[in-house]
Amino acid sequence: MREFLATVSQELAQGNSLCLATIIGQKGSAPRSAGSRFFVRRGGEFWGTIGGGNFEAQVIEQAGAVLERGRSELMHYRLMGADVADTEMICGGDLDVFLDPVSAGDPETLALYQAAAQAAEGGGRALLATLMVDGGEPKASGRKILLRPGQPALGSLPSSDGLLAALSRELDAAGRSAQRLWEGPGAASLPAPLLLEPIATQPVVYIFGGGHVSQKLAPLAAMAGFGLVVADDRPEWANRLRFPQAREIWNRPLETVLAGESLGPESYIVIVTRGHLYDKEVLAQALRQDAAYVGMIGSKRKRAMIYKALSEEGFTTGQLEQVHSPIGLAIGAETPEEIAISIVAELVAVRAARMGSRRL
Repeated sequence: MREFLATVSQELAQGNSLCLATIIGQKGSAPRSAGSRFFVRRGGEFWGTIGGGNFEAQVIEQAGAVLERGRSELMHYRLMGADVADTEMICGGDLDVFLDPVSAGDPETLALYQAAAQAAEGGGRALLATLMVDGGEPKASGRKILLRPGQPALGSLPSSDGLLAALSRELDAAGRSAQRLWEGPGAASLPAPLLLEPIATQPVVYIFGGGHVSQKLAPLAAMAGFGLVVADDRPEWANRLRFPQAREIWNRPLETVLAGESLGPESYIVIVTRGHLYDKEVLAQALRQDAAYVGMIGSKRKRAMIYKALSEEGFTTGQLEQVHSPIGLAIGAETPEEIAISIVAELVAVRAARMGSRRL
């Protein structure tokens, strides 16, 4: 979502009108799940993917026609035979795709997507709602609304009793909910289904320790869509050369590495330092954070020693039970590369569980 919104905002600012294509419904097998999206420019150039193959080529062609007409369209696709053969599908399925033209010439639309991109990049959270009207015009007024905490709404929707109040409550959960069709108060009186797209700051993985596992973990975490911060008190181990993907490098004493920091609920803490004493010190600080995930590398014996020491310092059994240790999914990992894969797989699983199902 972060990269998608940033690119849409840039394209509109450069004067390029777009057709956004979003899978809003799925039955059976499909190359991508509901919520997957891409956009098409005039001339057929596109950014992103909703599965590839002949199916995507059909969507690109139809999106170009929608962009020329300047009217939104809901398309129904049944994938079978040749459509299936050139995708990643094994068998056929049904897909609903909403083709949504957005005009670079509409100042309200540009302002809406610029604000949405800012929220996704790190300016907080937001909620984008789009009325999926067949034949809707490519402008925000009457069709799209962006809600942000403490700020005026951008765009507008048809008047509906209780709708804005209900959507404001959805905004409060924007970091924990997935894209979906709205079924709440006011939905029944709308002229078309309402697509909700929660927008939240990118989740960030904080890696404590700059060793071999961390170096293999960092690029995988970045590829999986996480922001990245690496911390180690040794500059020769934690630096831009070893971790080019990191947005920040912290060369701080590990005993006080989180002093004054409030990482927030979208933080994922990975503790892979060079020894159990440092692991204990970092874990004690991590348990005081409001993190989505805290994981610590090591054997069950090492974990028991650290937990015993922390219990004596006043940490509760409930707090310690929230720690993922030994870290990573149990895939029999031994090498730094394998361990990194198991850790990132666990991070993705926790993130997916927090967001709920991606299917609309």
